[in-house]
Formats: sequence, structure tokens, C-alpha cells
Amino acid sequence: MIEKSSIDVKERLLKEIQGLPEPEILKILKLIHFFKEEILEKEKQKDEEIQLFWQSFGSWKDERSPEEIIREIYESRKSTSREMNL
Repeated sequence: MIEKSSIDVKERLLKEIQGLPEPEILKILKLIHFFKEEILEKEKQKDEEIQLFWQSFGSWKDERSPEEIIREIYESRKSTSREMNL
């Protein structure tokens, strides 16, 4: 069932375009198509991409102990010394 407010909006839209020349109505149709396809669909696609992004997160799985992981992190760090000339 269509909500009454939706019917009112559709009726208002029809009243607005009533009496316009056909080329103007075609321009309005192109705008509506643009909004529908390029904006609304892209927003939906963006929402789906964000959902996929969040679903990609999970708990960390590793057989090593926390101490082993920390040791590996420290061992992988490299220190560089830079000479400064003033």
C-alpha cells in the first residue's frame, strides 16, 4: 500500500509539470533519472561498501603468545642515526 504522503508528492509533481512544453518535461525526466541512478544508487552502493568494510574486521588469530609478538615487533624495528650539520 502506498502512503498518502507519497501519493500527495506524486500529485504535486504531476501538477508542477502539467502544461510544460515536451522538451522541458524531457529535461525534468533526465534530471529525475540522474538523481535516481547517479545519486541514490551510488549512496546505496556506498552504504553496501561500508558494510563490507566493517564485516572484514575480525578477531586477531595467532598461535604466538603476546610476548612473542611483542618481541618480534621490537626486533623488526630499525634504528637510524642521522648526522646533523648546523
